[in-house]
Amino acid sequence: MPHREYTNGHATPARGFRPLAIHALYTGISRGLAADVLAAHAVQGQAVTVCTALIVASHGHVTDVLPVPSDTVDAQIQHALAHASPTGVMIGIVSDAAAVERLFRRLADQPAGPVVLDLTLSGPSGEDIINQQGLDALKTHLDRPDLVMVRRHDAALIAGMAIESLDDAQVAVQRLQRLGARNVLLRCGRLPSRFFDDPQAQPDHTADLFYDGSEFALFEAPYFDLPDLHGSSSLLGMVLLKELTEKKPMVEAIQQAKGYVAESLKRSHEQGPADVPAFF
Repeated sequence: MPHREYTNGHATPARGFRPLAIHALYTGISRGLAADVLAAHAVQGQAVTVCTALIVASHGHVTDVLPVPSDTVDAQIQHALAHASPTGVMIGIVSDAAAVERLFRRLADQPAGPVVLDLTLSGPSGEDIINQQGLDALKTHLDRPDLVMVRRHDAALIAGMAIESLDDAQVAVQRLQRLGARNVLLRCGRLPSRFFDDPQAQPDHTADLFYDGSEFALFEAPYFDLPDLHGSSSLLGMVLLKELTEKKPMVEAIQQAKGYVAESLKRSHEQGPADVPAFF
């Protein structure tokens, strides 16, 4: 497998990497849309942004979640596709059903390269960011993204089951695939391998499970206790999207992205605790 070169924690410049980042804007902390912009910059790209919601939430406290009207979301997407020539699309929080429908209609009419969907139902501070109508709308379009990423908690809600082991994770990704997703990457975190293993004996590594409808692939990385660090999902998605825009096979793209994020987390762990994005 060819090795990707990285210098000082940054990817070798990708010519013309212009991801369309569709996400919510968090106030006061680099999550959501702000993290996507920083992550794109970390891999020598320049993000084109679409704001879908304003979320006043951070440090475990939630004040408000304000969805952007679907007409305004649509206008932003239309403008970006017409004038910015994005090379790929990273979709995060889109909580309104009408905005979901308009988003995928625009992408169908004017394709913009590979699409990665970070399927998110709830935020890190406990905020609910999508209602049932929005989730139902997303489910009808799961076949459009080249990859659907989802965290364990949200995957459990969508699949309608507890995910307490990698055995459970295999069942969950198959259920997501049956909902229409072509490729699923379930971010399992620290999970025991088997359902009968001691759930209190957590492994010293994290795992992500990939499923393409026929085969599974497990990606493991060292676990670092960094409770105040954030932005790793944005970094993973952006590196992965960049690899896909360069026509890398899906498994290879995930391997490269996982390796890059693991190195970033290792550096953050060595530098000591800080409430900063994972890619600094």
